[in-house]
Amino acid sequence: MSRHGFPTITREMSIERALRWAFSDEFAQIDFDELGATAHGNRRGMDGIAVMIERGAIGCQVDGGGRSEPAWDAQVIASAVANLPQALGGRGMAVKVAEFARAAARPDWIEDDAMRCVPRDWRMTKHGPFAKSEVAGVGSYLLRGQKVVYESRICPVRYTPTPQQVASARKAYRQWFHALLFLAVDLRRLNILARIRITQALPPRNPWLRGGLTAEMSTARQKTVPQERPEGKPCRASAFPEHRSAT
Repeated sequence: MSRHGFPTITREMSIERALRWAFSDEFAQIDFDELGATAHGNRRGMDGIAVMIERGAIGCQVDGGGRSEPAWDAQVIASAVANLPQALGGRGMAVKVAEFARAAARPDWIEDDAMRCVPRDWRMTKHGPFAKSEVAGVGSYLLRGQKVVYESRICPVRYTPTPQQVASARKAYRQWFHALLFLAVDLRRLNILARIRITQALPPRNPWLRGGLTAEMSTARQKTVPQERPEGKPCRASAFPEHRSAT
């Protein structure tokens, strides 16, 4: 038996999986005013279940009834999320971490970052969406002695995603990643989970990179990989053209 009175059988989870389990499967909630949060600034990581356990231990009547509460570990994880330090985003980041966990999703870092030219506005018709155009000017011409007036129309466009949008999205992803990294280290250090052990596994730090390299660097490195000659003799990889001395 563990010190919490639970069986010692544990499940290994990454911090991302543990968050999804706590908020999506166990329906844990973030409480920014949990019991003990203002007790001289010390975080206790306790909630109503811990209070009931303490009351039962001293012989008081244990409250009961109502819906079942989330598992102990789920509430401890929710408490850790609620107490994220301000340097990592504080309450705002705590809400984001919980929302992504409930949705089993990650922040959108704009995987397809190729800039595209698209219409600025759209209009819906019975045939589907069409680009919305604007009048750029009015012209006229004579047709069989009659003046015909016409409109010159243009389609305003915009370029998306912009470098600023990509940078902002990837900054938000990195902030979310660092929050998860902090939670994983913090929960392992405190060692207060009863049935879950947080592993070292983490989401990709920079998923827009390939093995820590940009796509261009990865391609350049592939060009310098040694290859075999047709007759089976290895050749020497070099970034410079082969030079043979005249004999």
